[in-house]
Amino acid sequence: MNEEKKNLSQYRVVVCGLDPLCREIMNAILSPEQILDIPYDLEKLMEQVFTPPPVMLLFGTPPDGINLTEVAQVARMQNQSQPIYYLTSKRANFDRKNFQKNGFTDAFLVPIDTDTVSQTVKDDLARVTKGALRSYRQVQLIDLRPNEKLEFDTFMYMPMNKKHIKMSESGDELDEKQYDKLKKSQVNAIHVTSDQIQKFYEFSAAKLKNLQSGEGLSETERKDRMKGAIRNLMASVFNDDSSNATLDAGRGIVTDCQQIVKNFITDGKDGNAWYEKMLAVSGTEGGTYNHSGNVATFGALFSLAVGLGKPEEIALAGLLHDMGLADISPSVQSKPESERSKLEHEEYQKHVEHTLNVIKFRKMILPDTVTKAVAQHHERWSGTGYPKGLAGPRITVEAQMVALADQFDYMTMTKEGRPRMTPAAAFKVIFQQNLDNPSTAQFDLELLKKLMTVFPEDEMVAS
Repeated sequence: MNEEKKNLSQYRVVVCGLDPLCREIMNAILSPEQILDIPYDLEKLMEQVFTPPPVMLLFGTPPDGINLTEVAQVARMQNQSQPIYYLTSKRANFDRKNFQKNGFTDAFLVPIDTDTVSQTVKDDLARVTKGALRSYRQVQLIDLRPNEKLEFDTFMYMPMNKKHIKMSESGDELDEKQYDKLKKSQVNAIHVTSDQIQKFYEFSAAKLKNLQSGEGLSETERKDRMKGAIRNLMASVFNDDSSNATLDAGRGIVTDCQQIVKNFITDGKDGNAWYEKMLAVSGTEGGTYNHSGNVATFGALFSLAVGLGKPEEIALAGLLHDMGLADISPSVQSKPESERSKLEHEEYQKHVEHTLNVIKFRKMILPDTVTKAVAQHHERWSGTGYPKGLAGPRITVEAQMVALADQFDYMTMTKEGRPRMTPAAAFKVIFQQNLDNPSTAQFDLELLKKLMTVFPEDEMVAS
C-alpha cells in the first residue's frame, strides 16, 4: 500500500484558490501526496516549472485584481497538454462557454456540477495512471444480453459497502444465470471502467446497426448524451449576462429544452411500453443533470401510463423544476434536509421562486401548464407544502406528476451507503406514506391508485 501511494504521488495535481466546498470535493478524490498547492500569483505562475509536470490544474475564483482569463492563458502557456479546470461555488458571472473559449478545458459550478467534476477528475486520473486509479462508468443492463462476447470487463457496484465486484472479464460472455438474477432483482445497470467505455459504445453501436440495419443509440449512450445536453442547456441559462436575456434568446432556450424532450424522452416509442422504459431508466446514479433528465422521463412515462396530462409538457417541467437551486447557498444545498435549521429550510424553499425568476429573466415563454408544474412541484395534497400551501385539486396534475417523478427518482437511484430500492417497492412506500398520513399527504391518493393498478401485478406482490 505504501509503495502504491508512493507511485501515485508522482501524479500531482496543481490546486490554486479553491473555495472550501470545491476543496472538499477534491480532497475526497485526491490523496494529500497528489495535491500541489500554489498561491494565486500570476508572476510566480509564469515562472514556475513543475518537475514532474502536473497531470492537471484546478483553479478557483481569483482574488480581486486578478483576471481569470489571464490565469487560464498563463497556465496554458506553461502547461500546453494538461487539462486546466475552473471550479467555483459562485454563480455570479459564471459563463462556461466563455471560460472554455479563453483557455480552460472546462468549468464547473458546484454543488450542481459536483458529480460531473468528480467523474471528470477521476476519468483523467484513471487515464494518466493507466489504471492504477480506477474510474467507473455506469452502463444500462438493457444494452447487454447473456451469452454475448464482451470486449470489456464488467463490474457490479455494491452501494452499501461502496465496492465494485468484477462480474466478467474482457473476452468472456456475461453469465446467463447472473444476468437473469440481476433482472429479477431489478438491478438495471452495471459498470465498466472509464478506459473501456469507448469499447462498450463501439460494441453497442455495432449491435444496434445489425439489429436495425441503420444507426441507433444504446440506452447508456442516450443517457450520456441527454446528460451532456442538459448540462449545456443549464450553462446557458445560468449565464447572468443581461445582454443575452432577449425574447429571441428565450425562445432559443425553450427550443433547446423541447429538442431534449423530443430526442431523448418522448421519442415516438410505444406508449404501452412505459413500464419497460421506466425499469430501464430507474436505478441510475445521482447528480443534478441525471436527476433532471430522470424526472422529465419518469414524469412523461407516468403521464403515458394513466393518460393524464401531456407527456411532453410534463417532461419539459421536469427538466426545469430545480434550476433555482443554483441560487441557494452551497452550504444549504449540500446539507441533508434533517440537518437544516429553520432558516436554512426557508432558504432552501426559495429555490422554487428562484427557478421562476430565472424563467422570467431569460424570457422563456412556456405553456401555462409547465410554469404551474414548476411552481407547484413542492406543494402537498394536504396543504402542507410550499411555497403557497396549496391543497387538493388546486395543485395541477402536471405538478403532481413532476413531484412524483422527483421523489421516485431519489428513492430508486443508486446511492452510496444505502440498499437499492426497486420501482415497485418505491411506489408501495409512497402509497403507504400517503395512506397512513393524510394530514401530511403529498399526493392525490386516487392518482397513486391509478399508477399502482398499471404496474404488473406480480411485481407489486413480489416486492
